[in-house]
Amino acid sequence: MQVTVYRSDAVEQKLCRSEEYDMLFIDTDVCETYGHPGDIEANIINIHDDIEYQTVLGIGGAFSDSAANAWKNMPENMQKRLIEAYFDRAKGIGYNFGRLSIASCDFSTEDYTYVNEGDETLDTFDISHDKKAVFPMVKAAKRYADLLLLASPWSPPVYMKTNDTREYGGHLKKEYYPLWAKYFAKYIAACKAEGIDIWGVTVQNEPRHTQMWESCLYSPEEEIEFLGYLGKELSGIDVKILCYDHCRERVYERAKKIYESENGKYCDGIAHHWYSGDHFGELKAFYERYPEKYNVASEGCCAIAGEGIKQEKNLEFAERYAHDILGCFKNGLSAYCDWNITLDEKNGPYHNRTGRGCSAEAPVYCNKQTGELVFRDSYYYIGHISKFVKRGAKVINSSSYTESLDYCAFKNPDGEIVLPVMNRKDMEFNLIVRLNGHIYKTNIPAHSIATFIINK
Repeated sequence: MQVTVYRSDAVEQKLCRSEEYDMLFIDTDVCETYGHPGDIEANIINIHDDIEYQTVLGIGGAFSDSAANAWKNMPENMQKRLIEAYFDRAKGIGYNFGRLSIASCDFSTEDYTYVNEGDETLDTFDISHDKKAVFPMVKAAKRYADLLLLASPWSPPVYMKTNDTREYGGHLKKEYYPLWAKYFAKYIAACKAEGIDIWGVTVQNEPRHTQMWESCLYSPEEEIEFLGYLGKELSGIDVKILCYDHCRERVYERAKKIYESENGKYCDGIAHHWYSGDHFGELKAFYERYPEKYNVASEGCCAIAGEGIKQEKNLEFAERYAHDILGCFKNGLSAYCDWNITLDEKNGPYHNRTGRGCSAEAPVYCNKQTGELVFRDSYYYIGHISKFVKRGAKVINSSSYTESLDYCAFKNPDGEIVLPVMNRKDMEFNLIVRLNGHIYKTNIPAHSIATFIINK
């Protein structure tokens, strides 16, 4: 067996390739070979590639209206560089999954929907806003990657809601359930006419929170009822429907209610966000109970105070991403999607977050003032997984004595083993990777990440 190692650390944030090594073959117990169990066993990561779990759909980020406009406002050479950096597997980190907002969201340049106010027929449906920046960015990415796209609404039009605004929560009026379902179908068809296929939709972004921006509330019962209309409306097309799309601490509870209902037959899986903490146990429970269903991390981003590209917490945010991605995949995840792919130097542009005291980071910034791209640590840490784990890979069994490292083992469709390992501690960690009687000894420096590629 041969192992190739790619490393990044807090000093040199690059996917640096190490030399290739032959893994040492041993036909006896590793403890007998290398010393006392206390010196060795706590350092082992065992990989069992004959035990397979879920299939990986992909890893990527959101083509928000803000992200697309930040990209569009850059010089053409920087536009190309950004797309290659994300979606070209050879030159970049191999993104192949993305998210779109159905009409405007909190990271959009303006509040917009696709129909005129009060339109009871949807005859005025017009998706021209997305043709300005979002669709061009998606099409640029599609030249490098076979994209799966998930689309989510933040709010229906005003006339369909109980609170007469697209902001501050409110509910979808029951008499508009059929029309709102048709709106989804119109959106999917309009995207297809532009050469953009939608893989799946979620019922509603963050249905449990009243937000100051575009938002809409659904109780579990309301979501289940609307799911019936949406499922019937989309039954003739191959588009997945994911439910919930909110923080993980309610994933299993919400899923159980949905799948125990008659309309559960229309739900192809669950989407979720990271904002309430890890809750990896919720994902594990969902996977164990519903292993055939999709399990998608549809959004996660790191918040910052104020505006601007800030250095504080740069590495902390990167480590949070890798911890979350690896923890999710170890517990049944199908696909992982970051929030804004990019933002400008003021964390926008956006239409209604000014003065809110909090904004979001992005792995890459488009600094239109200088015409340069600013790559954050998180870009490289995410890349240690997205670049090497291919669509169709299987998560495989792995184990260790210690929880000091974040890791997850994958087997690509060609049989290649991929093992990203991150050390968030302040001290170096001596590591032994063990697979089918072969071992590889190395060290993981403090606050660094490495990806091991093992070919038999």
